[in-house]
Amino acid sequence: MATDLVVVSNFISPSEQAELKRIALDYFEQGILVANPRGPGRYRAKIWNTSYCNDFIKILGDRIVKQFNLNDYPVDPTLGWIISLLQPGAQIHPHIDKYPYHQETKAKHLRCNIMVCKDDVSGNPVISGQAIDIAENSLWGFFPSEVVHSTDVINTSSPRIAYQFGFVVPQDYQFPI
Repeated sequence: MATDLVVVSNFISPSEQAELKRIALDYFEQGILVANPRGPGRYRAKIWNTSYCNDFIKILGDRIVKQFNLNDYPVDPTLGWIISLLQPGAQIHPHIDKYPYHQETKAKHLRCNIMVCKDDVSGNPVISGQAIDIAENSLWGFFPSEVVHSTDVINTSSPRIAYQFGFVVPQDYQFPI
């Protein structure tokens, strides 16, 4: 799995983490994050190309583009960029994000996630059946169109918050070393 997953520790600073958490909780309170029909306690907002994708989030997206050499690749048209909030007791069921355009264009979906808060190991992503320990403030990139991914049940008193930045990349895309 080493070539299918890259983790960048301390991708965001504590002050950036605090701002991302504030934004997510504010959007949740305002009803901008909506219930995900895939499970109770799951909320999200697709923010790409909306007024909710503020300049701060765009700057982080630009850093991700630079980190993974994504200048020539478009934002994923189906999932785009997402704010994800899982309430205590929620979980992401095991699934693969594969859409018709992946087959039509012989492309794959690259998702670059920033772990804003998780409180404990129950907030870690599970990729190909393996829980991956992702520290808060870290970035992780993987190919959700190629592997089963999920989370365990969130077993904390506060929500798990992650920001997801999706891109369409060719089948031969490799993470930069």
